[in-house]
Amino acid sequence: MSHVSETSYLPLADTPERCCSLSSVVMTSLTAIALLGICSAAYVMGRSHGNSQPVDRWEHALPLINASAAVSSDRYSLATGDVSDEAEGLFVLDHNSGLLQCSVIYPRRGQFLAKFSINVAEALGTGAKGGQYMMVTGRAQFPRASNRPAASTLVYVMDSATGNYACYGIPFDHTMVPRNLPQQGVLVLIATGSANPVIDRDNLR
Repeated sequence: MSHVSETSYLPLADTPERCCSLSSVVMTSLTAIALLGICSAAYVMGRSHGNSQPVDRWEHALPLINASAAVSSDRYSLATGDVSDEAEGLFVLDHNSGLLQCSVIYPRRGQFLAKFSINVAEALGTGAKGGQYMMVTGRAQFPRASNRPAASTLVYVMDSATGNYACYGIPFDHTMVPRNLPQQGVLVLIATGSANPVIDRDNLR
């Protein structure tokens, strides 16, 4: 009868090589699971974004604004600005004559039924020789009255040769638009100024 050592029944301790091999398998499995989870999440997010409309996302994310524009050439300056809740004014400045015109379209008629004009040469001191003009629009809330209508848009004109500038208002009557009544008048000179003011040193104290 052969003698069997008791130590043959005892569990063998893991060798360092076996521990390292087991740890490597575990880490590989965890990495694979993590990558699978990331890919699944990215797929779901892509599907949800693909089903929604890009325009709707922008509309809800950004506030709506009203913008004006201005552009100039050698002969003319052109700008736009809101004059009512329904329409904007088109401002055209002739550099040779100094004539500034504001035309407003009535949306329900699809026609320019309001026109206001003025010559800016006198206010800017350019005279009959014409000027090197620039023009932009802005906004201001003026008190309104039945005998003194006013749009909330201002137009600023500057002669770049002298630095003189002027601000004009539009006597636009918004109550005439629903009735499709035409209107015309003179742009109102509000204020003038200069980019090169004369400094009065006596008052600098």
